[in-house]
Amino acid sequence: MRAICFIQEVKNSDLTMRQQILICRKALRKLRWPCVQELYAQAGTEEQPLTLRPGMTDLLRTAADGEADVLIVVDANHLYCGRPELEGLLASLLQYGIHTFGVKSGWIEPGGRHWMTLPNYDSEV
Repeated sequence: MRAICFIQEVKNSDLTMRQQILICRKALRKLRWPCVQELYAQAGTEEQPLTLRPGMTDLLRTAADGEADVLIVVDANHLYCGRPELEGLLASLLQYGIHTFGVKSGWIEPGGRHWMTLPNYDSEV
């Protein structure tokens, strides 16, 4: 699976941008998924709609071009958006065949559906 990592920096967050990057990279190594792109949104952009944040247009373009199979995030909470906005992103990515994996929570699917966990993977990364 070819992965895209999306990291959202937020002031006063429980994880710094650097910590999120390390968590995602460790999971990718563990899963043996190559990372084709890392996308970042700096602090202050979390108040913007998800689709207007830095990196999101690149994410959707990469998805449309078929360059990746999965989006990797720390978890859904670290996208800093409401449920309707998250559902819209997940649906958009699924149109291109891209599923979303939260390092701490497993697969993130529309409607709160969950896939079974991956073999030999635990979220303690």
